Amino acid sequence: MSTDPSASTSISLSSHPHAQASQYTEAQANYSDSNLPPPPQTGLSIHLDPDPDAYTAPPFHTHDFYCKLEKQFPRPIAHSLMRATRALLVHRIGRVRRDGLDRKDLDNQAYLFKAAMSEARTEITMRTRKETASINTATSALRREVESLQVKMQEEIANLKHEVQMEVDNRHNEARADIKQQAIAIEDVLNRAIIGLGDVRAEIERVKWDNMRRTVTGLASFILFTIIFMELRPKPPPPPVPQPNFPPKPSMRSMGINIDEMSPDPEREGLENSEYVT
Repeated sequence: MSTDPSASTSISLSSHPHAQASQYTEAQANYSDSNLPPPPQTGLSIHLDPDPDAYTAPPFHTHDFYCKLEKQFPRPIAHSLMRATRALLVHRIGRVRRDGLDRKDLDNQAYLFKAAMSEARTEITMRTRKETASINTATSALRREVESLQVKMQEEIANLKHEVQMEVDNRHNEARADIKQQAIAIEDVLNRAIIGLGDVRAEIERVKWDNMRRTVTGLASFILFTIIFMELRPKPPPPPVPQPNFPPKPSMRSMGINIDEMSPDPEREGLENSEYVT
Protein backbone atom coordinates (compact mmCIF):
# COMPACT_ATOMS: atom_id res chain seq x y z
CA MET A 1 0.00 0.00 0.00
CA SER A 2 1.39 3.37 -1.01
CA THR A 3 0.99 6.40 1.17
CA ASP A 4 -1.06 9.40 0.18
CA PRO A 5 1.14 12.27 -1.04
CA SER A 6 -1.10 14.77 0.71
CA ALA A 7 -0.60 12.91 3.99
CA SER A 8 3.19 12.93 3.78
CA THR A 9 5.07 15.68 5.53
CA SER A 10 8.61 16.89 5.90
CA ILE A 11 10.58 15.82 9.01
CA SER A 12 13.29 18.42 8.75
CA LEU A 13 14.48 19.38 12.26
CA SER A 14 15.38 22.91 11.29
CA SER A 15 13.20 25.78 12.53
CA HIS A 16 11.68 28.41 10.31
CA PRO A 17 14.19 30.74 8.58
CA HIS A 18 12.20 33.85 9.50
CA ALA A 19 12.56 32.92 13.19
CA GLN A 20 16.33 32.57 12.71
CA ALA A 21 16.51 35.97 11.08
CA SER A 22 14.49 37.59 13.88
CA GLN A 23 16.74 35.99 16.54
CA TYR A 24 19.87 37.18 14.76
CA THR A 25 18.41 40.71 14.48
CA GLU A 26 17.57 40.72 18.20
CA ALA A 27 21.10 39.51 19.06
CA GLN A 28 22.63 42.30 17.00
CA ALA A 29 20.30 44.87 18.62
CA ASN A 30 21.17 43.60 22.12
CA TYR A 31 24.94 43.71 21.55
CA SER A 32 25.17 46.76 19.31
CA ASP A 33 25.99 48.99 22.31
CA SER A 34 28.47 46.55 23.89
CA ASN A 35 32.11 46.04 23.04
CA LEU A 36 31.53 42.42 22.05
CA PRO A 37 31.86 41.39 18.41
CA PRO A 38 28.63 40.65 16.51
CA PRO A 39 27.52 37.03 16.20
CA PRO A 40 28.93 35.13 13.26
CA GLN A 41 26.72 34.89 10.17
CA THR A 42 27.41 31.25 9.48
CA GLY A 43 25.02 29.93 6.84
CA LEU A 44 22.32 32.51 7.51
CA SER A 45 20.97 32.47 3.94
CA ILE A 46 17.18 32.58 4.20
CA HIS A 47 15.49 29.94 2.04
CA LEU A 48 11.91 28.75 2.30
CA ASP A 49 10.96 25.16 2.94
CA PRO A 50 9.03 23.43 0.19
CA ASP A 51 5.26 23.40 0.21
CA PRO A 52 3.85 21.34 3.06
CA ASP A 53 1.49 19.66 0.61
CA ALA A 54 4.38 18.58 -1.58
CA TYR A 55 5.56 15.02 -1.29
CA THR A 56 8.44 14.39 1.07
CA ALA A 57 10.11 11.06 1.58
CA PRO A 58 9.02 9.58 4.91
CA PRO A 59 11.68 8.52 7.44
CA PHE A 60 10.92 4.79 6.97
CA HIS A 61 9.41 2.40 4.38
CA THR A 62 5.66 2.93 4.83
CA HIS A 63 4.53 0.17 2.45
CA ASP A 64 6.62 -2.44 4.19
CA PHE A 65 5.28 -1.23 7.55
CA TYR A 66 1.67 -1.44 6.26
CA CYS A 67 2.25 -4.92 4.85
CA LYS A 68 3.53 -6.13 8.19
CA LEU A 69 0.45 -4.63 9.87
CA GLU A 70 -1.86 -6.44 7.38
CA LYS A 71 -0.15 -9.74 8.12
CA GLN A 72 -0.91 -9.47 11.83
CA PHE A 73 -4.17 -7.48 11.87
CA PRO A 74 -7.22 -7.19 9.59
CA ARG A 75 -7.13 -4.58 6.85
CA PRO A 76 -9.39 -1.98 8.57
CA ILE A 77 -7.37 -2.25 11.75
CA ALA A 78 -4.12 -2.02 9.83
CA HIS A 79 -5.46 0.99 7.96
CA SER A 80 -6.47 2.63 11.28
CA LEU A 81 -3.05 1.87 12.78
CA MET A 82 -1.39 3.41 9.73
CA ARG A 83 -3.50 6.55 10.06
CA ALA A 84 -2.73 6.70 13.81
CA THR A 85 0.96 6.35 13.01
CA ARG A 86 0.66 9.15 10.48
CA ALA A 87 -1.13 11.39 13.00
CA LEU A 88 1.52 10.62 15.63
CA LEU A 89 4.30 11.45 13.17
CA VAL A 90 2.60 14.71 12.20
CA HIS A 91 2.14 15.64 15.87
CA ARG A 92 5.74 14.81 16.77
CA ILE A 93 7.14 16.61 13.73
CA GLY A 94 5.05 19.69 14.55
CA ARG A 95 6.29 19.66 18.11
CA VAL A 96 9.85 19.31 16.89
CA ARG A 97 9.30 22.27 14.59
CA ARG A 98 7.90 24.31 17.47
CA ASP A 99 10.36 23.36 20.19
CA GLY A 100 13.43 22.06 18.40
CA LEU A 101 16.57 24.04 17.66
CA ASP A 102 18.85 23.62 14.73
CA ARG A 103 22.59 24.12 14.54
CA LYS A 104 22.29 27.81 13.73
CA ASP A 105 20.12 28.44 16.77
CA LEU A 106 22.55 26.45 18.88
CA ASP A 107 25.42 28.54 17.50
CA ASN A 108 23.50 31.71 18.31
CA GLN A 109 22.70 30.46 21.79
CA ALA A 110 26.33 29.44 22.30
CA TYR A 111 27.44 32.88 21.14
CA LEU A 112 24.95 34.53 23.48
CA PHE A 113 26.15 32.30 26.31
CA LYS A 114 29.79 33.11 25.55
CA ALA A 115 28.95 36.82 25.38
CA ALA A 116 27.14 36.62 28.71
CA MET A 117 30.07 34.69 30.16
CA SER A 118 32.51 37.30 28.82
CA GLU A 119 30.40 40.10 30.24
CA ALA A 120 30.11 38.31 33.57
CA ARG A 121 33.87 37.65 33.54
CA THR A 122 34.53 41.32 32.78
CA GLU A 123 32.15 42.40 35.52
CA ILE A 124 33.68 39.93 37.99
CA THR A 125 37.17 41.09 37.01
CA MET A 126 36.25 44.74 37.49
CA ARG A 127 34.54 43.96 40.77
CA THR A 128 37.54 41.90 41.88
CA ARG A 129 39.89 44.73 40.94
CA LYS A 130 37.76 47.24 42.82
CA GLU A 131 37.56 44.95 45.85
CA THR A 132 41.29 44.29 45.63
CA ALA A 133 42.01 48.01 45.43
CA SER A 134 39.70 48.69 48.38
CA ILE A 135 41.28 45.81 50.32
CA ASN A 136 44.76 47.13 49.50
CA THR A 137 43.71 50.61 50.62
CA ALA A 138 42.22 49.24 53.82
CA THR A 139 45.32 47.10 54.35
CA SER A 140 47.59 50.10 53.86
CA ALA A 141 45.47 52.13 56.29
CA LEU A 142 45.56 49.28 58.79
CA ARG A 143 49.32 48.92 58.31
CA ARG A 144 49.83 52.64 58.91
CA GLU A 145 47.58 52.48 61.94
CA VAL A 146 49.45 49.44 63.24
CA GLU A 147 52.78 51.20 62.71
CA SER A 148 51.52 54.30 64.52
CA LEU A 149 50.17 52.11 67.32
CA GLN A 150 53.49 50.27 67.48
CA VAL A 151 55.42 53.54 67.71
CA LYS A 152 53.01 54.81 70.34
CA MET A 153 53.24 51.54 72.24
CA GLN A 154 57.04 51.67 72.14
CA GLU A 155 56.97 55.22 73.48
CA GLU A 156 54.52 54.22 76.20
CA ILE A 157 56.67 51.20 77.09
CA ALA A 158 59.80 53.39 77.20
CA ASN A 159 58.01 55.92 79.46
CA LEU A 160 56.70 53.11 81.63
CA LYS A 161 60.18 51.58 81.89
CA HIS A 162 61.61 54.99 82.83
CA GLU A 163 58.93 55.54 85.46
CA VAL A 164 59.37 52.03 86.83
CA GLN A 165 63.15 52.50 86.93
CA MET A 166 62.76 55.82 88.74
CA GLU A 167 60.31 54.27 91.18
CA VAL A 168 62.68 51.35 91.77
CA ASP A 169 65.62 53.73 92.30
CA ASN A 170 63.58 55.86 94.70
CA ARG A 171 62.45 52.80 96.58
CA HIS A 172 66.03 51.50 96.65
CA ASN A 173 67.28 54.81 98.03
CA GLU A 174 64.48 54.89 100.58
CA ALA A 175 65.24 51.31 101.61
CA ARG A 176 68.94 52.14 101.88
CA ALA A 177 68.14 55.22 104.00
CA ASP A 178 65.83 53.11 106.19
CA ILE A 179 68.57 50.51 106.57
CA LYS A 180 71.06 53.23 107.52
CA GLN A 181 68.64 54.66 110.06
CA GLN A 182 68.02 51.21 111.48
CA ALA A 183 71.78 50.57 111.63
CA ILE A 184 72.30 53.91 113.41
CA ALA A 185 69.48 53.12 115.84
CA ILE A 186 70.89 49.63 116.45
CA GLU A 187 74.37 51.07 116.96
CA ASP A 188 72.96 53.66 119.38
CA VAL A 189 71.14 50.95 121.31
CA LEU A 190 74.30 48.83 121.25
CA ASN A 191 76.40 51.71 122.54
CA ARG A 192 73.89 52.40 125.27
CA ALA A 193 73.85 48.74 126.15
CA ILE A 194 77.67 48.65 126.21
CA ILE A 195 77.75 51.75 128.40
CA GLY A 196 75.11 50.25 130.66
CA LEU A 197 77.05 46.98 130.82
CA GLY A 198 80.22 48.94 131.64
CA ASP A 199 78.40 50.75 134.40
CA VAL A 200 76.99 47.50 135.71
CA ARG A 201 80.44 45.87 135.51
CA ALA A 202 82.01 48.83 137.32
CA GLU A 203 79.30 48.62 139.96
CA ILE A 204 79.89 44.87 140.27
CA GLU A 205 83.64 45.43 140.60
CA ARG A 206 83.05 48.14 143.20
CA VAL A 207 80.71 45.88 145.12
CA LYS A 208 83.21 43.03 144.77
CA TRP A 209 86.07 45.18 146.07
CA ASP A 210 83.91 46.46 148.87
CA ASN A 211 82.97 42.92 149.82
CA MET A 212 86.58 41.79 149.51
CA ARG A 213 87.76 44.73 151.64
CA ARG A 214 85.13 44.02 154.21
CA THR A 215 86.01 40.32 154.16
CA VAL A 216 89.75 41.03 154.47
CA THR A 217 89.08 43.57 157.21
CA GLY A 218 86.86 41.10 159.02
CA LEU A 219 89.40 38.30 158.72
CA ALA A 220 92.26 40.55 159.82
CA SER A 221 90.19 41.74 162.77
CA PHE A 222 89.29 38.18 163.67
CA ILE A 223 92.92 37.02 163.43
CA LEU A 224 94.13 40.01 165.41
CA PHE A 225 91.46 39.46 168.01
CA THR A 226 92.37 35.78 168.18
CA ILE A 227 96.07 36.59 168.57
CA ILE A 228 95.39 39.20 171.24
CA PHE A 229 93.08 36.83 173.02
CA MET A 230 95.63 34.05 172.88
CA GLU A 231 98.35 36.39 174.13
CA LEU A 232 96.28 37.84 176.93
CA ARG A 233 94.86 34.54 178.19
CA PRO A 234 96.78 33.09 181.22
CA LYS A 235 98.88 30.09 180.39
CA PRO A 236 98.20 26.86 182.38
CA PRO A 237 101.19 25.06 184.05
CA PRO A 238 102.81 22.50 181.82
CA PRO A 239 102.00 18.90 182.70
CA PRO A 240 104.78 16.75 184.18
CA VAL A 241 106.85 14.89 181.67
CA PRO A 242 106.38 11.14 182.20
CA GLN A 243 109.61 9.18 182.76
CA PRO A 244 110.08 6.27 180.41
CA ASN A 245 110.15 2.91 182.19
CA PHE A 246 112.54 0.76 180.22
CA PRO A 247 112.90 -3.01 181.07
CA PRO A 248 116.35 -4.29 182.18
CA LYS A 249 118.68 -5.43 179.51
CA PRO A 250 119.34 -9.16 179.40
CA SER A 251 122.95 -10.36 179.90
CA MET A 252 124.94 -12.04 177.27
CA ARG A 253 125.29 -15.18 179.15
CA SER A 254 121.62 -15.39 179.79
CA MET A 255 121.11 -15.20 176.10
CA GLY A 256 123.52 -18.08 175.51
CA ILE A 257 126.20 -16.05 173.81
CA ASN A 258 129.91 -16.91 174.47
CA ILE A 259 131.75 -13.78 175.30
CA ASP A 260 135.04 -15.31 174.29
CA GLU A 261 133.86 -15.95 170.88
CA MET A 262 132.67 -12.41 170.70
CA SER A 263 136.19 -11.14 171.50
CA PRO A 264 137.94 -9.71 168.56
CA ASP A 265 140.78 -11.56 166.81
CA PRO A 266 143.51 -9.23 165.65
CA GLU A 267 144.70 -11.50 162.90
CA ARG A 268 141.21 -12.06 161.68
CA GLU A 269 140.57 -8.40 161.69
CA GLY A 270 143.76 -7.82 159.76
CA LEU A 271 142.76 -10.33 157.16
CA GLU A 272 139.33 -8.84 156.92
CA ASN A 273 140.73 -5.41 156.54
CA SER A 274 143.36 -6.45 153.95
CA GLU A 275 142.67 -6.31 150.30
CA TYR A 276 142.65 -9.42 148.27
CA VAL A 277 145.14 -9.55 145.46
CA THR A 278 144.10 -11.59 142.51
